[in-house]
Amino acid sequence: MWRTLHAWAAMLWVAAIVVQVFLAGLAIANLGGSGDFSTHADFGSNIGFVQLVTLILAFPARMSGRDKWISAGILGLYVVQILLPGFETASQVISALHPLNAMLLFAASVWYARHAWRIASMPAGAPAVAAEAPAKAS
Repeated sequence: MWRTLHAWAAMLWVAAIVVQVFLAGLAIANLGGSGDFSTHADFGSNIGFVQLVTLILAFPARMSGRDKWISAGILGLYVVQILLPGFETASQVISALHPLNAMLLFAASVWYARHAWRIASMPAGAPAVAAEAPAKAS
């Protein structure tokens, strides 16, 4: 049950990122948007709790230490993501890393959600590390 909840939380996190990118697209003036990124910024500053829940659920789900660190790393990337736009006045180069970090955050999150689903679909009682072991060649 805990592994399934953990996997659902990881998938919800990926869905939140997709919504966040959509909101950014709606605001891009060159695409017909208003140029107002406030909805994108507001939503982005409030979705982190989903990844925090994912990290917390990794413990009762008995995920491996590696998986807990990866989940924490994704949360760290999110924190960096919400801080990057604030560097606009200090350095446009640093602030410009916002979309690049978003791509890294999305890729890591999709990988992790798929990984969490693989573990959740394993037989009850199987250790989470078994999903990380390479399959034996027959």
